[in-house]
Amino acid sequence: MYVCFMGGINKRDHLIQTGQEQIWSKGYDLCSIKDITTAAGLPKGSFYHYFESKEKFALEAMNQYIDTQQEQLASTSHTLSTLEALLDARIASIINIHFARECYMSVMCHAFSDQDENFRTSIITAINRSNDTMKSLLASLKQAKLIREELDLDELLEFIDFGWRGARLKARMLQSGTPLLIFKKYLFQFILKS
Repeated sequence: MYVCFMGGINKRDHLIQTGQEQIWSKGYDLCSIKDITTAAGLPKGSFYHYFESKEKFALEAMNQYIDTQQEQLASTSHTLSTLEALLDARIASIINIHFARECYMSVMCHAFSDQDENFRTSIITAINRSNDTMKSLLASLKQAKLIREELDLDELLEFIDFGWRGARLKARMLQSGTPLLIFKKYLFQFILKS
């Protein structure tokens, strides 16, 4: 089925990669199938050869994005410095693209918040999966008694997730890293501090 290759990549993967870029830059609602196939240099019919609908395409593109963009920790010994380095890397990546894009997962949340239950559940599952590295790191920090013992890890992860998304959105609006730095400051000084 995937025998046609374009520059070493099959058409299906090429559509996914191109579609991710289109959805990320335009937003899901403003990105059409024609936008995706035109950017990929393929006829519109090739989209439907591989994908049943735009919604199913978007979910698959999102899951592939998570697989390829999973955060990596620089060290196997987990300290607060490890968490700080992770957040610093996130902040630097946003500043390096000059605040040009919203978080890919947030784009998907906006697109599917009013969709049926299955799509919303798929988005929530994907967001949780995208936070696996953070969750593992926080568990290690709590076990090592480096963060407050009374913190509930699931609630802390939720707080970090929605706090980070809000700070990122405001940073984009202001074209400034200040909201991200404030988020980091309060997380370390007042939330995590043991």
